Amino acid sequence: MSTDNRTSSQYSLSFLDVIACAFGAIVLLVLILPIGENATEEPESVDLSATGRLYFLIDTVTEEIKILNSQISSNQKLLSDIESETVSIEESTEQVTEAVQTTQSQLESLRGQQKTLETTVAILQEPVPQTPEPLEVESELSGIPVDSEYVVFVVDTSGSMQSIWGHVIEEVKRFWNLYPNVKGFQFMNDNGHYLSRIGAGRWIPDNFVARQAALKKLDGWMSFSNSSPVEGILQAVKDLYSDDRKMAIVVVGDEYQGGSFQYFFDDLEKSIKSRSVKEENLRIHALGFYNMVGGSGNNFAILARELTHRYQGAFVGIEEAGFFSSNLSPSILPSIPLPLPLPNLGL
Repeated sequence: MSTDNRTSSQYSLSFLDVIACAFGAIVLLVLILPIGENATEEPESVDLSATGRLYFLIDTVTEEIKILNSQISSNQKLLSDIESETVSIEESTEQVTEAVQTTQSQLESLRGQQKTLETTVAILQEPVPQTPEPLEVESELSGIPVDSEYVVFVVDTSGSMQSIWGHVIEEVKRFWNLYPNVKGFQFMNDNGHYLSRIGAGRWIPDNFVARQAALKKLDGWMSFSNSSPVEGILQAVKDLYSDDRKMAIVVVGDEYQGGSFQYFFDDLEKSIKSRSVKEENLRIHALGFYNMVGGSGNNFAILARELTHRYQGAFVGIEEAGFFSSNLSPSILPSIPLPLPLPNLGL
């Protein structure tokens, strides 16, 4: 074969090769690319602005969740602290409540004391009724010396006396009327406890209003008593006597449960000497009530007779219907010795 034929045959083979390759490529494209139902639709366009807002909201909510988690942690810690301190708070509350109740009780007590003080001040400030011509008080009425300027009643407040208390008050009032113009008065029981704590240890200025107030308070007076006037007498001398005063002690009772007479008189003498009591400035009277029967009643009578004899006073025995002597004026108290033998006291 000539050279031209070989060249033409080579070109023809190359063209066929190209055509075959192109056809193979088309077949490959048909196999690779989906056509018809298997073809995927092109996605629609996306709103990027809305998506950005969602991302922003997600970030905001995430931050708020972090903040809330932080607050929850703080609240849980606070709750734990409160629970741990609950017992202490309850104890503190109880203590505060008790303190408030105590303060309220003290306040009520202070209010009561204030009212009592106001009443006392009103009594003390009440002017003494003046008479056009002051009456001269006799130094003695029916055997009872009444020249004292100050009078203190030492009253037995035991159960036996309380059983006749109304009668006791009436007789005390009648005896007190023998001193219409004294400068001061006082009441204490046989144990030395004052009728009024406010006026304790000092004389109450005497006037009509003060007397009425004292009698009213005396009506409801209930105080512990050992049925022995010894303590009251000694307390009266200790608290109320001074050497420039004429003082009378009125012992009111129905029995004496004390011990030795001699010890009492020794103590009384020591107390009087320590106060420089002048003999003429101290008198001791006694009102013995009809309850005084038996041993303790007889002992009271013995004690009262010796006291009134030593200190220039009068011993008045009182029975249920009145005084032992019914034919005397009820406004005058006689001095009547009881028909009891006075034992040898070694005095």
